[in-house]
Amino acid sequence: MTVGIEYPEITMRGGRIRIAERPDHSVRIPDDVLKCVGYVCEATHRDATGVYGDPYATGFFLAIPCESPELKEQRFVYFVTAKHVATDLQDREIFFLINKKGGGASNQTAVIGNRWEVHPTDANADVAVIQVAMHPSADIVPVAVETIGLPEKLNKITAGIGDETHTVGLFSAVPGNQQNMPIVRCGNIAMMPTEQIQTELGYTDVYLVEARSIGGMSGSPVFVQPTVREHIKLGDGTPSVRFAKGPGETLLGMMQGHWAIRESEINAPSFTHDRPRGVNYGIAVVVPAFKIHETIYKPELMAMRKKQEAQILRKNVPSSDRPEPKEEETFTQADFETALKKVARKIK
Repeated sequence: MTVGIEYPEITMRGGRIRIAERPDHSVRIPDDVLKCVGYVCEATHRDATGVYGDPYATGFFLAIPCESPELKEQRFVYFVTAKHVATDLQDREIFFLINKKGGGASNQTAVIGNRWEVHPTDANADVAVIQVAMHPSADIVPVAVETIGLPEKLNKITAGIGDETHTVGLFSAVPGNQQNMPIVRCGNIAMMPTEQIQTELGYTDVYLVEARSIGGMSGSPVFVQPTVREHIKLGDGTPSVRFAKGPGETLLGMMQGHWAIRESEINAPSFTHDRPRGVNYGIAVVVPAFKIHETIYKPELMAMRKKQEAQILRKNVPSSDRPEPKEEETFTQADFETALKKVARKIK
């Protein structure tokens, strides 16, 4: 979602998501930015009223347009988080906690499929996605995939080193009792490497942001507010250049974790990354938005969305004109909108 420059107005009606472009000239972080995130929770117990558990990490919702002209106002939605979060929890029951319209929180998120999908070619990219369907009561504003910070977009808005960043996610110490209360952590782009660098998962493409990362922030969306160059004239008429914060924000990527080393190796010429017991350098590792985009558009997911669109269109055809469904096509619109399943998924 590009928030500010030309960020989309996203509404939900009858279980369908509609996105329309509208300008936002505010330089303040829009409140809607807080509505793209949800918490990944580990289930601890169940009773007659539902499932309960502890917030573990953050994720955010991403909206993908349907390709069929007949479904142009509908979107597929994915929940995006860090792969290491999905890996840590894959043998445990989890659920996604989101805020409800009118107050309160809910775990009523329908999960489509039976596994987390990861990057198609880069095994070290720390991103995992899973398709979901939003309940009409969900107070969620997904990120629109067309407006995320792909390299060409970042170049167009001249986003780069020094630009301010905002990370939205879980503050484990105060997650909220009655509803999610995400925090916003500010920083700036410290490095946009032109080559892959080593992380805990191995060599991969990442950005580095000057901002402390804490437990619970893994999987958080990281937005960048670009700097605007303005040509002005001084009082004596001399031309000059002024730099100011540009309006709005663009998705830079997703929080992976902090850059840390073992305390005993602080002064060593070489060191070992150590997340659990390390010293936080104040440098956060960010998965670039283009890695998320490449994951969402991997061939398997594109084929699945095409199949789902065909089934939705067939369901909308009058019964007398509807062809008999093939045995392997088991996905229905009802599945898409109302199927609530336990999230304890394998990774592929």
